[in-house]
Amino acid sequence: LLNGPNFGGALPSSLFQLKNLNTIHIQDNLGKNWSLPPNVQVGDDTQLERLLLVRNSFAGIIPPWLAKLKQLQTLDLSMNNFQGAIPEAIGDLSSVKYLNLMGNNFTGAIPSSLGKLPAIEVLNLGNNALQGELPTSIENLRTLQLLDVGSNLLTSTIPSSFAN
Repeated sequence: LLNGPNFGGALPSSLFQLKNLNTIHIQDNLGKNWSLPPNVQVGDDTQLERLLLVRNSFAGIIPPWLAKLKQLQTLDLSMNNFQGAIPEAIGDLSSVKYLNLMGNNFTGAIPSSLGKLPAIEVLNLGNNALQGELPTSIENLRTLQLLDVGSNLLTSTIPSSFAN
């Protein structure tokens, strides 16, 4: 856990290549700007299960390599300054149970690929600028216990099939 007002900067790509590292937790570091590396060669032997980057000053887009972290069970990027679209590749995180992207500046539609997350229990996309309709693929999430899409610019209602 890195916590304090003077941490910041670009996270080194080598951090995400440590084979035995299972948790990265950086929280409440608002003093400096943060960034994720644009390119990381993620191997099949990477054991990272939890990536929590909460209430920092991370900005930019979610880089595509994050979707290659196949062991990832928790991805919490909440309360940062991430922007742009949520990448379709996020639906490739087959082990993720907890996905929290709330409180950023994400725009565009909610990707339909989120309906491919077989283990998801918590999906929090609230407090962004997401637009359009809730994808019908979300009804495929049989393990989902909490869905938060509040405080966005969505135009649809919750599908009646959610009651099944």
